[in-house]
Amino acid sequence: MTNSAANRFWNTFSEFVVLLVVSFVLAMGIRTAVAEVRWVPTGSMEPTVAAGDRLFTIKAIYYFEKPQRGDIIVFYAPKRANLNPNSAPFVKRLIGLPGDTVEVRDGKVYVNGQVFEVETARVPKYTYGPVTVPDGMYFVLGDNRNASYDSHEWGFLPEQNVIAKAVCVIWPFDHIKVLK
Repeated sequence: MTNSAANRFWNTFSEFVVLLVVSFVLAMGIRTAVAEVRWVPTGSMEPTVAAGDRLFTIKAIYYFEKPQRGDIIVFYAPKRANLNPNSAPFVKRLIGLPGDTVEVRDGKVYVNGQVFEVETARVPKYTYGPVTVPDGMYFVLGDNRNASYDSHEWGFLPEQNVIAKAVCVIWPFDHIKVLK
């Protein structure tokens, strides 16, 4: 190999390595701070989201705005849920914001005395509350109301446990949809 051929090889190789490193750093930066795909481990959000679905989630959105009632959020379970610390993050619907009064009775969810309806949510067969959501906390429920380990079981969700907002199902293909 001639000197110029060797130089071209090493220049091309070094550009390839730099490209790989930059791509890796960008991908990790995006995954850490902006957006990522999450796997749904349980059926607690059925029929809205099924077990095994892959969700596209946006982390960065909550840097600019607070979570809103009705958002489907991804979060780390609070300590009082008594789960393995390495368990998968939860996916639930945000029902109560700080200061809200939440109650479940007669097959309906009430927030501040008004029925909070989610078209796809299953009818709850339990009674809960009324409770007032403390500052710095949220109240979350799975859409599969009777088969969801959520705030009606373990209490309020600390604000700092929220990871991201789930915006759409991206896998499997026959489940693709924007979440509401």
